[in-house]
Amino acid sequence: MLITGAAGSIGSAIADSMSNHGARVTRTDRVAGEGILLLDACQEASVRHGFEVAGSITDVVHAAGALIMGPIAATDAADFRAAVDSNLTSAYLIGREAAQRLEHGASLTFISSQASYRAAANWGTYCALKAGVSRLSEALAQELGPRGIRVNTVCPGIVSSPMIEDVCRRAARLNGKTPEEVLAGYKMNIPVGRFADPREIGDVCVFLASPLSSYVSGASIPVDGGEVSA
Repeated sequence: MLITGAAGSIGSAIADSMSNHGARVTRTDRVAGEGILLLDACQEASVRHGFEVAGSITDVVHAAGALIMGPIAATDAADFRAAVDSNLTSAYLIGREAAQRLEHGASLTFISSQASYRAAANWGTYCALKAGVSRLSEALAQELGPRGIRVNTVCPGIVSSPMIEDVCRRAARLNGKTPEEVLAGYKMNIPVGRFADPREIGDVCVFLASPLSSYVSGASIPVDGGEVSA
């Protein structure tokens, strides 16, 4: 089991959930640390090296990515390209490497976002890139299915993490509100009335890597407390 972005809140929770269920986990991130292998998912050579060091892999979860928000008219082209690399290019490189190495019975899971389902003001770039991740996942599911490899996408809603605090600060500046008002507004739109715990994202990933999901492939699963359907 190889997991990218394992130093982040969601990635580390996925790795913990997998380990708790008996998986042998190789945690990777763009910055190496204790128990974390260096793998910059935006760099072709780094991706190849990370997979080589990890050795035999039965499952892959690509959780690495980066946030970008703001009006499209005010988004610098360099920032846009960096966001493409962090979110979409990284998914392509991980997906391609996994497709070349995984064997029958393996699974590949991409972490996308509820933003992949519909666009919103100030989230145009992020929505477009996450939609790209989901479409890439669907194509790989069709390409790898005949080899017995399942490919799926998990689409988290708002997760309790340092990232949501940063989002609220940015959104407050854009909308002329306080971060507290933005936070309350986000929560009001979620039918279950709360944000996700990162472990709840990890548990869905465990399901997708397990025999319990043996006939699930090409799926995009929202884990958002019902927000997309509201």
